[in-house]
Amino acid sequence: MKKITFTLLFCFAMTCLAIAQAAFADMTQQAGLSMAGLNYGIAVADFDQDGEEDLFATRIILGCVLYKNNGDGTFTDVTAQAGITTAGTAQFAVWGDVNNDGWPDLFIGARDDDNMLYLNNQNGTFSNVAAAAGVLNGKKVKAALFADINMDGWLDIYVARLGLQNILYRNNGDGTFTDITLASGTIDPSISMGAIFFDYDNDGDPDLYLTHDANIPNILYRNNGNGTFTNVSVISGANIAAMGMGVDVGDINNDGWMDIYITNLGANTLLLNNGNGTFTNIAVEAGVHDFGMGWGCSFLDFDNDGWQDIYLANDSNFSPFPNLLYRNNGDNTFTVVSENTPLHSMLGGYGFGCFDYDHDGKLDIYLANYGGMVGNQFFKNQGSNDNNWLKIKTKAVESNASAIGTRVTLEMDGSIMVDEVNGGSGWASQNSLILHFGLGQVDTVNLMTVRWPSGIIDSFENVPANQLLEVTEGESKIEDPPTNQTEIIPDDFEMYLMPNPFRDYLLVHFANNTKVPQHLKITLLDATGKVLLTLADQDHFTGSANFRAEAGSLPKGILFVQVDIGGTSFTRKLIRV
Repeated sequence: MKKITFTLLFCFAMTCLAIAQAAFADMTQQAGLSMAGLNYGIAVADFDQDGEEDLFATRIILGCVLYKNNGDGTFTDVTAQAGITTAGTAQFAVWGDVNNDGWPDLFIGARDDDNMLYLNNQNGTFSNVAAAAGVLNGKKVKAALFADINMDGWLDIYVARLGLQNILYRNNGDGTFTDITLASGTIDPSISMGAIFFDYDNDGDPDLYLTHDANIPNILYRNNGNGTFTNVSVISGANIAAMGMGVDVGDINNDGWMDIYITNLGANTLLLNNGNGTFTNIAVEAGVHDFGMGWGCSFLDFDNDGWQDIYLANDSNFSPFPNLLYRNNGDNTFTVVSENTPLHSMLGGYGFGCFDYDHDGKLDIYLANYGGMVGNQFFKNQGSNDNNWLKIKTKAVESNASAIGTRVTLEMDGSIMVDEVNGGSGWASQNSLILHFGLGQVDTVNLMTVRWPSGIIDSFENVPANQLLEVTEGESKIEDPPTNQTEIIPDDFEMYLMPNPFRDYLLVHFANNTKVPQHLKITLLDATGKVLLTLADQDHFTGSANFRAEAGSLPKGILFVQVDIGGTSFTRKLIRV
C-alpha cells in the first residue's frame, strides 16, 4: 500500500512539474544567432517577403546585424549584402512600410548619431533616405516607434529621447516627414525611456504610453482622433513614477481592454485597464513585481492556453536577478515557470523579439544580451501541450501597408480575446507583425473581427484553429452606412465610440465645440437603417457628454451610430460581438 501511494504521489508531482515548467531549448548555436557584443534589441519582420520572418539585431560599436531566416532552422548574416551600415551607437530599430509599397522598411535610432531610415528596394537591399525624408534629427534615442496617428494610411514615426525633446514625425505621403511634435501635444523633454502605441480606450485610434526614468511620472497620451493628443496620465491613474524602462501591452484577463506592463529598476508595474478610462496597479497582487534591473518585456501566450503570459529581461550584470517567464493563471495572478530552463538567463538581458520562426504554432524568443562576448540567446519553444492556436497575418488595402494599429478580436464560447499589430514595444524591440492567439481546447472561433486603422471592419464566423490565416482589408462583406451620410466628422464636433467592437455596453462620447447650443439626436441603427435605440435627444446641447447604451438584446454584427446636430448629420460604424 505504501509503495502504491508513493508511486501515485510521485506521478502526481511529475505531472505538476511538467505543467509548471516552460519547455524552451537554447538553439543559439544551431541557428547561427550567437551574436557577441553590447547588444540592445531585436526587431522581427519578413524583409524579403519569402514567408520566413527575419531578424534585425541592434548593438553598439560593432554594428547592427540583419539575419535572414533560411527556413530550415538557421539564419544567415546578410547585413553587408543588404547595404545596411549602422552608426556606432545605433540601438533602436523598428520595421514598417513607410511608402506603402508592400515591403517593410527599417528605421534606426542611435545614442550619439543621427537617425537612419532604410527603404526596402524589394531585391534584398536597402537605401538610407533619412536625410531626404527629413528624419535625421535624433540622438539620445530611447524608443523608436511606427504608428498611423491620424489614420491617413501612412505610418508616422515617434522618437523618445533621454533628456531631449521627443519627436513625432508625420508622414506626408510623398517620401518626406514633418516634425509635428509641438502641434500634436506630445511635447516631453524629460528622461524618456520605453514607449508604445496602443488603443487603451477602444475608440479606434492609437494612443501613446511613455515611460520615464528617475521617478518622473509616466505619461499616457490620448489620441484625439485628429493628429493631436491629450495628456490623461493623472485622470487615468497611469502616471506611475518609478525607474521606468520597457513597456508592453496585452489583455491579461480577456475582457477586451489592453493592460500595461512596465519594467523598472526595482518593482515592476502591471496596470489593469478598468475599461472606464482608468488603470489600477495590481503588480503585487498578481505576483509580477520583480525587483531586478528590468529592460525588455512582452506579453505572449507561450503555452497556447488562451491567457497572455509575460516574459521579462533583467540586466543581471547590474542587479543579480534572472530573466523571468510568468505564466498567467487565468485569475489575474501569475506564476514563475522559467526556473531550471534556459529562459532563466543571467547573461545581462536587454530587448527581445517573439515570433514563430518554424511555423509550429508556438512562440519562440530571440534575446539580446548586453554582455560583451556572451552573445545573444535564441530560445525555441518545445512545449508539448495539445492546446490550439490561431495566427493572423493582416494585409492592408486602405490602411498603412504594414497594418500597424489593426485590432483583432476573437469571440468563442462566451469569452473574448483582443490583440493589436504593433510598431515597436518592450525595450528597443518589435515582435512579429503576425498576431498569435492561444485558444486552449477551443477548435473553432465563433466570430473573428478585424478593425483596421481606416475604420473598415471585417468579420468572419466559425474560423478553424491551428492555421495561419491571411486576412485582407475589406474582404468580408460590410454594408455601407444605411443613409447617404458619411463617417467624416466635421471639425466642430468630436465623437468616440468605446469600446468598438463592444459586447456588454456602448459608450458614445460626443462634444459640440461650437459653443452654439444645437439640437442633438444620437441613434443606433442596424445595417438596414432601422432605429434600434435612441441614445440622446436634447435641445440646446453644447459642451460634451457621455451617452451609454446597454447591449441588452441588440443584434450582433455591424451597427451604426447616427448623429444629427443642427443641420449636420453623419454616421460611424461599429460592431457588437
